[in-house]
Amino acid sequence: MLDPWIIEEILKKEEELRREQERGHAELPIERYRPDMGEKPTVTPAEEKSERGVMIIDI
Repeated sequence: MLDPWIIEEILKKEEELRREQERGHAELPIERYRPDMGEKPTVTPAEEKSERGVMIIDI
């Protein structure tokens, strides 16, 4: 028989795992440059001169 505090810890870990699985995750459709593809990313002059910034998303 296990000590009560060990059983409690096991139950907490199982609950955390269950919550994490329920929460799921979203995959972003991002195309990434891979050196093994042999292609270089193309950047147009308009994109090169455009302003760049940072977007912060608070969840």
